[in-house]
Formats: sequence, C-alpha cells, structure tokens
Amino acid sequence: FILLTGEAGIGKTVLAEQFLHWTQRQGASVAAAKCYAFGSSNGEENLSYAPLVTWLRSEAFAHDLFRLAPLWQRELLRILPELHSHYPHLSLPEVMQDGLQRRQFFEALAHAICAGARPILLFIDDLQWCDRETLDWLLYLLLQFPLPVPILIIGT
Repeated sequence: FILLTGEAGIGKTVLAEQFLHWTQRQGASVAAAKCYAFGSSNGEENLSYAPLVTWLRSEAFAHDLFRLAPLWQRELLRILPELHSHYPHLSLPEVMQDGLQRRQFFEALAHAICAGARPILLFIDDLQWCDRETLDWLLYLLLQFPLPVPILIIGT
C-alpha cells in the first residue's frame, strides 16, 4: 500500500495516474476509483463499497467475475445486482447479521479482485472520503487474505 500525501493541487493524482498507465502497459490488471464527500456537510455516511463497485465493474476485473464459484458470485450480488441477470439461478444472499457472513462477503470480494493471474494495481483517489466498509475490506485484503498474485494499492 502506498499513500501519496500533500497539499491540494500539487499533482498526486496525476502522478498516480501516470503510474497506472505505465503499469497497465506492463501487463498488470489496473483499476481506479475516486471517493467523494457525499453527505460530509450534513453528517450522512458515504456510499458503502463504492470504490469496490467501480473496480469490479472496470474492464480489468468485470470479465473475471464470470469465472468465480457460484458461492462468491452470490455474495457479490450484494453490491453488483446486475450479476443476477447473468445468473438468475443464484438466490439472493441473506442480510448480513454477523461477523461470519461479513467475512464470507469480504472473501468473495477478495476472490473477485484476485481472480486473474496478472499482478494488480488498484488506485483510490481522495481516500480521506472513503467509507469505513471499504477501508475495513482493504485491511482484510492486505492483512488476512492469502494473496495469490502481487497487488499494490495506491491512495491519495
């Protein structure tokens, strides 16, 4: 994980984007997402898992979702309801009520991101506005999931 910090407007995003383009030319799976300050002025929460949804819908990962086991695809219906049109036989997952269900969901997200055989670069811009759920999943991915491929996450 690399965190680029500095004053607004000094070029953190441009630097990261140039690295993404270079990395993609080297054959890595690359996806970028941006966090937004939705509701920050009125105390509302930001959209849960929004960066993950963006990453998984990106060209780098969308095609790998179809190779996942049905168990993981079913869990992904929580944030990617469009998968149901491809897999109408999948039942909708139950509402998450405990830590075990959350861990299974986190594992499904990790399998979805790591489904390909290429190294991975994920970029998340404006990390200061990221939702808590995405941050929790990033910790899970980096600290608890046995990564089958090299992965680098860059945040600004």
